[in-house]
Amino acid sequence: MKNLIIVFVLLFSFVVKAQAPEKGHNRHRNKKMHDKIKTLAIAHINRELNLSSQEAQKFWPLYNEVKDERSRLEKVKKDLIKKLEGEFDTMSEKQAVAYVDEMVQLDQKISATYLDYKHKEIIQVIGAKRFLKLKKAELDFRRKMIREYKDRRRNK
Repeated sequence: MKNLIIVFVLLFSFVVKAQAPEKGHNRHRNKKMHDKIKTLAIAHINRELNLSSQEAQKFWPLYNEVKDERSRLEKVKKDLIKKLEGEFDTMSEKQAVAYVDEMVQLDQKISATYLDYKHKEIIQVIGAKRFLKLKKAELDFRRKMIREYKDRRRNK
């Protein structure tokens, strides 16, 4: 009986281990999903703006610069939050004030990295009307992704 229990526990642990996703696998799957969404967003924006090849050559580097800077700042904020969580119970009020100030500055920089911070350069390339169309296309794409996500969760 004792041996049977040990065998059962070992088998159960192997089954659980076999079914548990590996961290590297999840990271790879998340990167794949992120890349797929990015590709869909690019296709959506291209379709909505109807960019010529000359416009696209000038537009995409500006657009990507905005998105890259925003991603960089979001990562800095995420890292700060992780650091804050580790020190929360032991930090002084003075340290808390410093964290608040740093967080507020990061939030201001993040909100400044929307397309608006490069709007003049982008407008020179695609014009003001298509800049507004770009902002609408981004919003529409975001709504579409959220709607699809909700639909998939509902259908599970």
